[in-house]
Amino acid sequence: MSKQLIISQAKLTGNENCKVLYNKAKDIVELEIGDTSLRLEVRNFFMMNEMMRKAVARLVMQTELHQVQ
Repeated sequence: MSKQLIISQAKLTGNENCKVLYNKAKDIVELEIGDTSLRLEVRNFFMMNEMMRKAVARLVMQTELHQVQ
């Protein structure tokens, strides 16, 4: 992909890099986690984001994470 903007980035446990890149010309988001790359149209990235948000909420309720604070 050409002319990508780094929208967000983080270093995960285990030292893997995680990046969200955006190509405005193609309206494509690329999610890079370590050596794995996933390209999505922006509208599909939004849908995936909503799915992940709901999954995180369900996981928190099923694990001890919701008890830590």
